[in-house]
Amino acid sequence: MEGVTSKSALGRETGKQRRILLANPRGFCAGVERAIDTVERALKDHGAPIYVRRAIVHNQEVVERLEKQGAIFVQQLDEIPRGSIAILSAHGSARQVLQEARARDLRTVDSICPLVAKIHSQVEGWYRAGRHVLLIGHQGHPEIVGTLGQLPSGSISVVSSAQDIAALDLPSNTAIAYVIQTTFAVRDADSLIDEINRRFSDVAAPRASSICYATANRQESAEAIAQKADLFLVVGDERSSNARRLAEVVRIAGCKNAALVRDERDLPWSLIEVAETIGLTAGASSPESAVERVCRSLEAHGFAKEEISGKVERVTFRPVSLEPLAQREREGSIEDRLVSLRKDIDKVLEIAIGRRSGHDKRLADAIRYAVVGSGKRFRASLVMAVSELVGGDYSQAIRVGAAIECIHAQSLVHDDLPCMDNDDLRRGKPTLHRKFDEATAVLAGDALMALGFELLADQATNPDADVRARLVLSLSKAIGQDGLAGGQMMDLYPPAQPTEQFVFACESRKTASLIRFAVEAGAMLGRCTPDEMDRLLLFAENLGLVFQIRDDLLDNIGDVELVGKAVNKDADSGRASATVLMGVGGATEEARKRENACYEALDGFGEQAIPLMDIARFAANRMH
Repeated sequence: MEGVTSKSALGRETGKQRRILLANPRGFCAGVERAIDTVERALKDHGAPIYVRRAIVHNQEVVERLEKQGAIFVQQLDEIPRGSIAILSAHGSARQVLQEARARDLRTVDSICPLVAKIHSQVEGWYRAGRHVLLIGHQGHPEIVGTLGQLPSGSISVVSSAQDIAALDLPSNTAIAYVIQTTFAVRDADSLIDEINRRFSDVAAPRASSICYATANRQESAEAIAQKADLFLVVGDERSSNARRLAEVVRIAGCKNAALVRDERDLPWSLIEVAETIGLTAGASSPESAVERVCRSLEAHGFAKEEISGKVERVTFRPVSLEPLAQREREGSIEDRLVSLRKDIDKVLEIAIGRRSGHDKRLADAIRYAVVGSGKRFRASLVMAVSELVGGDYSQAIRVGAAIECIHAQSLVHDDLPCMDNDDLRRGKPTLHRKFDEATAVLAGDALMALGFELLADQATNPDADVRARLVLSLSKAIGQDGLAGGQMMDLYPPAQPTEQFVFACESRKTASLIRFAVEAGAMLGRCTPDEMDRLLLFAENLGLVFQIRDDLLDNIGDVELVGKAVNKDADSGRASATVLMGVGGATEEARKRENACYEALDGFGEQAIPLMDIARFAANRMH
């Protein structure tokens, strides 16, 4: 190459050293390493062939290396023989794909990146809270396709420009939530979020940007050196969204000559020929070996490497379990699992209530009306999620969940009485004292409380008598003078000038007390260190307040048909509540602060705490 030789000679003549500025961090992220490791371990443990649906990551060099080891990449599941092991891409898959895998009896291992899994969880949470979801991302990208496949058609919209947002056929007062594709450009996302907030008046935002830490870090490190470079090379596959975004970012940051190259074979020598300083980075799907080969080619033409310091990434993800995902409840959506949970809870309750001839039929019918087939099972789902987190037994947790539902139903039956809140509707149907009569309602409430304690004290709930005793003691405290009963008394007879401290103390004892017990009980069923218990109880304390403050907000802004009971009762009756004291804006801000505190309390548990994060998100955004 005569031009290159001349340029090298020019560099020596002028005394200038031609440089390669290597951005840090660069290359593989923790999610990509985890996905590749999943395929390699599956090949090692089970032997070839191992089938992989779509490219495990967007890098042809990686795909070819895994193919040499025995991996077979397919586009659709019907290309995989029945009963085979199928590994799903790190980009995430639609729910329909998992359902198809079950139908074909495939032993499916999902290598979805935990950060993408978190987005799937978020969109389901927003949808269940009654919000239309805006997915900021690039239409057709596998991550977008997988995320769209988590929700029914029409409940989520993809937007990648201000024009897309303006064209949405949605009223400006539509309840909106947004999430961001993990590989989207940070600056572009910020601009679109501003557009969304201008377009809509009710926008719920994720606690933190869903853009992958690796994407953000690589964009930031590339931007930092873009203006120092005559040419910027991004090592990455053309199919890799994060690699393409890197090339766009450096152009915007000041280096007009930016090229995306797979490896040394794609180097743009006409641009290299006239460059003194070359910036070099690699997308999160690109192996360091490709970067090294590019560097060797450039060094052979007179360039010297210079590592530029940047953020140190210490993120690690737990390896994907290679146990075939055969348990349906773990494969289904959150809503699927809740449906299964409700059925299991109702089975336990029906058996506990019984239909023995010695029971009064009217009382049994009233108990059944209050607790079977009704409610969100929010507290029971907490028990299940915490129990699973600490390694508890499902059959035991379901009985504890049923006991809590009995106590919760009892509190609602008594709360609805004329001497308390005097409500005519509960969950969209007549309250118990309206369906039957006040005396029956009182006795049904008493029986429900007794039934809850019967369930906890029964040996079937836990073989360890000490655990059963602690469950009974903890629930007793949760509903006594320092718990539910004490909170209800504070609610009925507030001071003339209630303070924020009083209101939150009251709300902490009311709804929050049973929520705290649900978390504590779930932890008792497994193995939990003192530090983990402290963090779970901190989560529970804030979650209880989130739930109660949202109740207060729904009393002000809720729709009667959605809420299933009368609204605007707190202000009309002079009751002390977060919204009465702080206004809707202040209460909303307080709920958001408490929601964030929930997530912070769970930080140390990793991705296993995602179900609990889902519950917190639901509590903060529910519409009923």
